[in-house]
Amino acid sequence: MNSFGNRFGLRFHHFGLAVPSPDAAFRFLKALGYTLGAVVFDPLQLVNLSMCTHHEMPDVEVVWPSDVPSPIDRLLRRGGPTVYHLCYVAISPEHAIAAMEDYGFNVAAIGEPKRAALFGGQQVSFYNVDEIGLIEIIHGEPPQPDLTGGVYAIARDLREADAVIS
Repeated sequence: MNSFGNRFGLRFHHFGLAVPSPDAAFRFLKALGYTLGAVVFDPLQLVNLSMCTHHEMPDVEVVWPSDVPSPIDRLLRRGGPTVYHLCYVAISPEHAIAAMEDYGFNVAAIGEPKRAALFGGQQVSFYNVDEIGLIEIIHGEPPQPDLTGGVYAIARDLREADAVIS
């Protein structure tokens, strides 16, 4: 066991909800008592995002297309609005993946880790776990969700940093 009390060293963080437009999702979540987070364009994932929080229910990341093509477009064309990923926090993502594989799960990385605007530039990575589906792992404890719109500066900084790295 580990500090999160499970074999994999994962702690649940949020559900990822893909929608073609956020309006209905926001209206639904607000009616449930959720607080809507700042709207963010993530320049590395090429999607719009908002983390919606609730004091008793799991967080929901609302994800919708931007003006540029991204993998979310294909997902929405195939199946419409859907909860498409589970997100976990891992202090050691490498250990978590190895532990899942040691326990008999086939885990395939979907691309390289990327810095996420919604989580203060913290790295995230996506994996397909056979017979489970898509999971996102946040590398380390993320900051608290920004409900004020301050993440726009982070998104701008990520774009600029990515341009320097590329």
